[in-house]
Amino acid sequence: MTTNGRWRLPSLLVIAGLLAIGAVGPSASGQAPDERDAVIARQGALIAEQQALIAAQESLLNDYRCLFDIDTQLVPDGCPEPDRPAPSATPAPTSTAASDTGTAPAPEDQPDDPPIPAGTTEAQWEQLRQCNANGDYRYANPNGINFGAYQFRQTSWDDLARRHYPHLVGVAPSEAAPDDQDRMAYAIYAERGWAPWPACGASSRPQSATTTDPAGFPAIPTGTTQAQWDHLIRCESGGNYRAYNPAGPYLGAFQFLQSTWNGVARRNHPQLAGVDPRNAPPADQHRMAYTLYEESGWGPWPACTAAFRQ
Repeated sequence: MTTNGRWRLPSLLVIAGLLAIGAVGPSASGQAPDERDAVIARQGALIAEQQALIAAQESLLNDYRCLFDIDTQLVPDGCPEPDRPAPSATPAPTSTAASDTGTAPAPEDQPDDPPIPAGTTEAQWEQLRQCNANGDYRYANPNGINFGAYQFRQTSWDDLARRHYPHLVGVAPSEAAPDDQDRMAYAIYAERGWAPWPACGASSRPQSATTTDPAGFPAIPTGTTQAQWDHLIRCESGGNYRAYNPAGPYLGAFQFLQSTWNGVARRNHPQLAGVDPRNAPPADQHRMAYTLYEESGWGPWPACTAAFRQ
């Protein structure tokens, strides 16, 4: 909903109140003073209620802006710094849950740092976390469905937890301790391999990533920093390689227009011409963004790179 749309209702209420004053005023002129005072008092109370409603809606909108990091520059006093202490120990499993599984270890018996699954490497898991959430265990996808470093859905998380770690049932994935998120990701990998992460899992399979490996992430362009690219991808898409903005439409982590993507691909990476940017592996999305930068600098992303260009 647009900003105008959000404020249309309270604005109409204020106008209605003012019209009510005008409508009642002439008829009240023939009333006794006490009756006129009562009418005026009721009108004043109505206006006060309308103003309180507008203030409450404005406060709610500002909370929404801060929560989802949208138009935060419009918040009068700015957004508060998040107060997010490290999650404490998760609740112990109930006796019922323990009896249902019979095999889940108690939280205090679980190692702080769960071992990675056999046949995988820590580099692969770190790459997966970067692809899914830019490495942020607290990340909540703007789609309101996927959460945490591995972008679990709450239903999938709870179903997996019931089978393996009952004390984690009902815990929001993005609020779980990093070790618990790792533990749950390793558990679902043991069941399904990389399949739960179709957009990112493929780029996690290679044992190593080099600039000559087409499945590996390319080196960032000379004269730029990793921090700049991290900022750009967060600003453009929140790190979501499947992002879709209907305004362009803009596609993928770097919000390419399909025509721009095709032009860059034809000139540099013809095998990617015609591919929907959202369907390209994360490594290829980075490769195309770096190539576009080498052709045009930060110009294709004016809003998110204004500080770089200054």
